[in-house]
Amino acid sequence: MIKTLRSWWKDSEISNLIGRKKVDFSIFEYGTQIPVEFHVDFSEANQGKAPALGTSQKIVFIYKNQTFEARLQNVDQKSADREALQIRYDSNKELKQFMISQFQATYQYITAKKAENTGKKNIVVPDAQAEYIEFYATGSPFEYRIELITQQGSPNVWWVNQGNTIYAGKTEGVIWAPLKNSNGNYVHHWETMREVKTGDIILHYANKHLRYVSRVIDPAQIAPRPSSFANSNWEEEGRLVRTDYFEISPAIPLELFNQQLMKLNITQGPLNSIGGVNQGYLYRFTIPGLQLIQHLSKDVNWPTFTQFEVANPVIEETITLPEIKDEDVRETVNQIKAFIKQNGFHYPDPLIENFYLSLKTKPFVILAGISGTGKTKLVKLFAESVGATGESGQFTLIPVRPDWNDPSDLIGYQDLSGRFKPGRLTEVMVTASLPVNRNKPYFICLDEMNLARVEHYFSDLLSLLESQRWMDGQIVTEPLIPYASLDRLEDQELYGDLCIPENIYLIGTVNMDETTYPFSKKVLDRANTLEFNHIDLTQLPWSEGDEEQEIVEIAPVSQRFFRADYLNLVNVDAENKELVNRTTNKLVAINQILEEIHAQVGFRIRDTISFYSIYAERFGLLPEDEAFDLQLLQKILPRIQGSHQSVRRVLLKLLKVCLEGESLKVNDLLDDASSLYSRWGAGKEAPAAKYPQSARKLAFMLRRLEEDGFTSFWLS
Repeated sequence: MIKTLRSWWKDSEISNLIGRKKVDFSIFEYGTQIPVEFHVDFSEANQGKAPALGTSQKIVFIYKNQTFEARLQNVDQKSADREALQIRYDSNKELKQFMISQFQATYQYITAKKAENTGKKNIVVPDAQAEYIEFYATGSPFEYRIELITQQGSPNVWWVNQGNTIYAGKTEGVIWAPLKNSNGNYVHHWETMREVKTGDIILHYANKHLRYVSRVIDPAQIAPRPSSFANSNWEEEGRLVRTDYFEISPAIPLELFNQQLMKLNITQGPLNSIGGVNQGYLYRFTIPGLQLIQHLSKDVNWPTFTQFEVANPVIEETITLPEIKDEDVRETVNQIKAFIKQNGFHYPDPLIENFYLSLKTKPFVILAGISGTGKTKLVKLFAESVGATGESGQFTLIPVRPDWNDPSDLIGYQDLSGRFKPGRLTEVMVTASLPVNRNKPYFICLDEMNLARVEHYFSDLLSLLESQRWMDGQIVTEPLIPYASLDRLEDQELYGDLCIPENIYLIGTVNMDETTYPFSKKVLDRANTLEFNHIDLTQLPWSEGDEEQEIVEIAPVSQRFFRADYLNLVNVDAENKELVNRTTNKLVAINQILEEIHAQVGFRIRDTISFYSIYAERFGLLPEDEAFDLQLLQKILPRIQGSHQSVRRVLLKLLKVCLEGESLKVNDLLDDASSLYSRWGAGKEAPAAKYPQSARKLAFMLRRLEEDGFTSFWLS
């Protein structure tokens, strides 16, 4: 709501603004009188305190690093039967000289007019040449922060949000805003048009980018809405500013500068508290803000009128953590294991190495197993060990509900008013996407992921994960929320074209029982599935003695520790190509077995297993055969299920591959394989195998097939 009384003005939407005073000659002589209608605003700023009638109270003006004293005087105007509240500084020569020095344009205009019209006392400065002083509450009674809107020196800088009208404005060389809204009210981001003067600079913003910069040719004039500005919600009469547009090439994305720009605290500026763009038209900007954007967009050829001989603002660059060397990865993984252990949790080797390699290979991992084995705790402690805690916002637990049947609970939806209501996942992604956070890993744990059908609520994310590609040294995806799907400008700025950031890691925990749903191959193809079914209850916090262990502190690591180095085989270094060839040859042999039940794997799984094997060897975390064993267990065996004889034959052939070197006659075991799988029975030492983890699982699946007539990786 806007309030206007003579030379005073206020918009209640501007935080902490007490009022804006148009500068007149009283500012240079003694101070100013406060209209009765603004007494309540000063009273609120003073926390209900006020000088008694006929007395005064010392007040302080704060301007940047300077302070000035004045008095708030409550004058008893008996003749008018009312109080008069005044700001007085008659005897403060320093403050009066400060006002003259800052508002030279007004002072010179009034002085010249007085010389021309000696009998005229009240000289009104035209709006196009006016200057203003703004009073802001500070939270302390009788202390006010002041802002000055001046005509002198350097031009003012403005920011205009134009949306779909930007090209019409550029073609006609104008910006235009209505005088009032459809309710007949003034709007502060339209009223700013009155203050634009010749020579000012305007930054033109549309569709998440700064696209033009212009210099004002003529100040605002009352003019009808240009015919090219098609907007039925706007009134016909408004203000028009003529300006000379220059294209910014390449256009500058908001995310390049918004977080650093917020640190400048631009009063009545274009950004909201989380770095999005305010929903409005013309906002104040500053030369330091312009310089910051220029500093961050060195590839833009800025026109000369935007260059100023002013020191660049202090810019706090995004903290870049050093890249971790290959030889240091193992040490970091050992620190993670030690941190988890000192918190009272013991996981069998090489589970932590496997979990890390799985996340490095693909940012979506499934932890499966019986209830109570510490799946969720593993995710939490693993994240905490690298500085990603709930307190820092880098670890988020999202319990999945059985009634989820579409992505709205995770991603969000538009309500009946057209406002976008973000889901929890979207909120985390917005935070993780901020430039200041891009070097931090963010872990999202979808707890009991298969209480609902994963394909119903998670399919959009699965598809987007497959669209990952390199762009300017970062991994990007197709948009999760297309810009055009959002109705409100505010939502478009915050959520439009939001991608899955490269620093997001999704981990789902699952139990397999009568209350849950199985996974489709679409899900399994895109995740590594780690099992938690072999439990050693003798692992106690004091199992290895009571000697004191060195305390392992949380050690934040760079996002680069987790980020994939390869998205396609073409990214693989020459030194790793032989390993890829060996891995591919193994998969070709396995595919020949899987073809019998139409469960063979494609390029996606080939690439994933190859990348996993490369990381395992590069970082010295797992031998080649052990890495392939885990990938066979996690990427291929989950695809096998059924009751046919062909399934039995495939399981036996795969078991023969795992028991390389052992003579195994598949045809002799088709009717009864108990002599084979019983070798992995309880209390027995498992036979030697090239791929022991996969061999154990295959033996279990064989036993279930013979005993139950059906088998699946997921039966427990």
